[in-house]
Amino acid sequence: MISVETDFLTKASKIDNEKQLINFLDSDHYKIPSNKKEIIKKVVLADFYSKKLDKSNAQSLQLYNEAQKLSNQINDVDFLIWFDTKFGFYYYDYNDYPNALKLFLKTSKLLQTNKDENIVDACNTLKLNGFFWSTIEDYKKSIEYLERALKQCNGNNENYGTILNNIAIGYTKLNDYDKALLYLEKTKAAAININDKVRYAKALGDIAFIEAKRKNYDKAISLLQEDIQISKDEKSDKNTMFAQIRLANIYMEMNKYEDAKKLSVEALEYIRTKTYLASYELDIQKLLLQIAIHDKNDIAELSARRKIEELSKQIAMQDGVEVVKLANWQSQKERVEWQLEAEQNKAEKSEIIKWSLLGISMLLCGLVFSVYKSNKRKIRLLKSSYEKQILKFKLEQVESDKKLQSTNTSLASFKAYLIDRNKHIDKIDTEISKLRQTGRSTKTLSAMEELKISHLVTDENWNKFKEVFIREEPEFYHHIVSTFHGLTESNLRIILLNRLELNNLEIAQLLGLSVDGVKKSKQRLRKKFDGDGSFVI
Repeated sequence: MISVETDFLTKASKIDNEKQLINFLDSDHYKIPSNKKEIIKKVVLADFYSKKLDKSNAQSLQLYNEAQKLSNQINDVDFLIWFDTKFGFYYYDYNDYPNALKLFLKTSKLLQTNKDENIVDACNTLKLNGFFWSTIEDYKKSIEYLERALKQCNGNNENYGTILNNIAIGYTKLNDYDKALLYLEKTKAAAININDKVRYAKALGDIAFIEAKRKNYDKAISLLQEDIQISKDEKSDKNTMFAQIRLANIYMEMNKYEDAKKLSVEALEYIRTKTYLASYELDIQKLLLQIAIHDKNDIAELSARRKIEELSKQIAMQDGVEVVKLANWQSQKERVEWQLEAEQNKAEKSEIIKWSLLGISMLLCGLVFSVYKSNKRKIRLLKSSYEKQILKFKLEQVESDKKLQSTNTSLASFKAYLIDRNKHIDKIDTEISKLRQTGRSTKTLSAMEELKISHLVTDENWNKFKEVFIREEPEFYHHIVSTFHGLTESNLRIILLNRLELNNLEIAQLLGLSVDGVKKSKQRLRKKFDGDGSFVI
């Protein structure tokens, strides 16, 4: 059954005239407690003004802050989940991720135990939580909330297709393309069902993205051209821009520089009308820089480089990739701390229960039962100790990543980061050895081994490292790749890490190899490429 508050919000969302909206919000047709109704009124008006202006504004923020003060007097978790989600999404909508994160962490804790059907505007509230976690790259959590949202939504509702589409995006980010395509076909069907042409176009664009990943460029181009045409017909400028950027990137992959340039310039016309789309302009300027270098156009190259520097500074603490990652790391840290807190609370409760049981056991079963309980407790404490150790390692990993991200990235900082990562691997290896010697806790051993795998150099970290390496040692890098043809990415990893003066053991630990494996790889490289003595490793 739909709550009174949800029905009230649904009706209000359909009113696009300010005077009519205020009259509706002030009416007495809905029996909602006055303190809640005042909060709802401020939230609805804040959203109305922000959509009207299409930007963050002082009036909307003031209304939200006033509503937040009133919310401190509310003792209703279902209502607070809705309010914190709406306020958090206001920040998120205009790319203020640090402020958004604080509110979504609150809702995340509350959503762990709350019943979804009791939440105010449950379908939309869960959907917005899913959107946020997707943006900060926690795709599994995002999919969890979006699938919960589906259960609270009507199949004929516009939200339904939107949620299906975003579940598909989550699976795409997790490289599960088969599941992603399944949900995209469902998205198309839902969009056709309610005649939502823009949502249908977006689904085509997302299918095109997967086809491009699979190198099916002709199919991807055809889908994106259809996406752009529908979006233009429906006057959806923002979706037109997204599709144009995707198509421009495909043209760059195919070395069709003029086609890529034309689309990039068209997309820029819309982007420059919205201050909160600076990150997309940065993406386009990077494309234009590549095109200028290819065309040997020094003036265009200089202009693009200056614009990239300007935009990078502008979005550094607003909507850049780095801020998204920092928000992701902060959320991971918060959740690890929640787990540690829960473990501590569990241990405290366990201590109370232990003494109670000890007293009963002495009365009922005497020494035999006492010895039994003592042994059981040792096993439980040993397990708890390892669980806390794993959580501690995870927290150290998050802090290490965050430290790298918050410094000026250089080869020196990367080397320090990699050495630090190796120290963590050494600690984990020590714990794994202890567990294998005891022959206990198969589950804990598996968790430790998974943790060790997570400390290896990821593709993302490797690509970042390689960018910095090329920037600081371009001559060495280009000499290697241009002189010694046939080098694989695995070969490059060993060569570049060796250039950092990391020893065989350090390289082996970071890449998940044995020391012998690294030695043999180096021997094979020397044998294959050191014919004239110019290959050094």
